[in-house]
Amino acid sequence: MKILQVCSLYPPHVGGIETHVELLSKSLVEYGHDVTVYTSNLPKSRRIEESDGVKVFRFSSICSPMNNQITPGIFVKMIGKEKFDLIHVHSHLHFNSNLAILSNKIKRNPIILTSHGTVTYSGYKELVNILYNKTIVKIVLNSSNKIIALTPSQAKILIKLGADPNKLSIIPNGLDLNKFQIADNMENFNIKYRAFGKKLILYVGSLIPRKGLYYLIKAMSYVKSDANLLIVGDSIQGSHHYKDIVKRLVFEEKLKNIIFLGRLSNQELSKLYNNVDLFILPSLSEGLPLTLLEAMAYRKCVLATNIPGNLDVIKNNQNGMLFNAGDFLDLAKKIDYLLDNHELRKQLGNEARRDVEENYEWNKVLNKILDVYEESVEKSL
Repeated sequence: MKILQVCSLYPPHVGGIETHVELLSKSLVEYGHDVTVYTSNLPKSRRIEESDGVKVFRFSSICSPMNNQITPGIFVKMIGKEKFDLIHVHSHLHFNSNLAILSNKIKRNPIILTSHGTVTYSGYKELVNILYNKTIVKIVLNSSNKIIALTPSQAKILIKLGADPNKLSIIPNGLDLNKFQIADNMENFNIKYRAFGKKLILYVGSLIPRKGLYYLIKAMSYVKSDANLLIVGDSIQGSHHYKDIVKRLVFEEKLKNIIFLGRLSNQELSKLYNNVDLFILPSLSEGLPLTLLEAMAYRKCVLATNIPGNLDVIKNNQNGMLFNAGDFLDLAKKIDYLLDNHELRKQLGNEARRDVEENYEWNKVLNKILDVYEESVEKSL
């Protein structure tokens, strides 16, 4: 098949959707398919390139309101002469998805839409989001031949937004488990990250409000255990102020056990995953976070918010633990409880790995996506 992937952002930009689309595209090429990606040119990269057989076209973004890239060049390119057997659009929330749907009114290709989760806002942004859901999202959902939801919770949300249940398939994110090597402690690790016998807590994610990092830092003021919090990630376009907010909170709370590491290479991140005692995901809204699955793949004990997405993955006290979103006192209490119970952390981490192997292994996920592709193409003939 000749397949087009449409996404707002793509590597070298860092993020869960970007990682998913890249892995999917490269895997499809390995299966013998012809794959092209249309995306925005953020960060600035080569406008046209081929990587591992995937042809990538990057288009200028004229602006990014609410971190949503507006890229008119994608629409112009999509109504051109090139034809595809299938178009796979990523996220019902992105402007580029709207452009793909609009262009398809002309080209009439089968459209697959993967919804990578919903977003919560406050203030005027929430009003914009409500209006958007009641108008454009309905058009996007109704115009898609098939819709992929990452979790059962997300599928219910999409149905409420107007998705036809008969179009829905539930297919989670997946991991290539060969890339997650579990190793012994690394030489000089404690020196580099100032552990020296301290317990280590890890956060991995963008420094944006919905990731809930503010509440994790606030919780560290109440944690009694001798532990360092390692923060991996950085700001994204349109949210640079949030990094200042969380750093100011660290200063105001006089915390000496918070270490901002910025973005790390996969090799450095692997060292962290292998050596930390606890992984925390304090998000206020999620689709199906890859960082959560990655921590589980490394047999880490995970502590996550009790929100849709996380609830579909974490079974409380079985393969991880949940806490009330935004409740830093509940979070602090559970951090201390887990850090004081080595055997429980080990038990939860082992069960987490078994769960990932059973439900989120990449080849299983890929085959489910291919089934959706083939069904859509057959129906269009």
